[in-house]
Amino acid sequence: MEGHNPFPPGAPGHAIWTTATDAARDRLRAMDAAMIASAQVTLDRVVYRAQLFDLAAGRFTIWTDRGLAVILTEDACRDYKRWLDRYVENWIQYVAETCPGVEGLAELEQRLRELARARVRQARRTQASNP
Repeated sequence: MEGHNPFPPGAPGHAIWTTATDAARDRLRAMDAAMIASAQVTLDRVVYRAQLFDLAAGRFTIWTDRGLAVILTEDACRDYKRWLDRYVENWIQYVAETCPGVEGLAELEQRLRELARARVRQARRTQASNP
């Protein structure tokens, strides 16, 4: 999903997706700059975990906001919910594989699932408000 536009040129979602992707990339660059300025290089496991979980939640939010931009139909809303479920699972797997010493993955999963539920509620509102 991050590598290409899933909508063919000329389709209503194509331009929306492109604009949302550009906005997401701008937000990621700003997030990275803020992290560089504020992140602590630390051996403290609690501080490291908090920074990692904030990073995951921030990136999750940015990319899921992009998906919200193209919720125009009920089918798109259902597809978005399925994608969110997979995205949470992928994040948990990624953190488990790349940061095996980090404890509390259930806490991260709960945080991402709460964000996903909020996105689904927002997607339903967005879809319901589209003619």
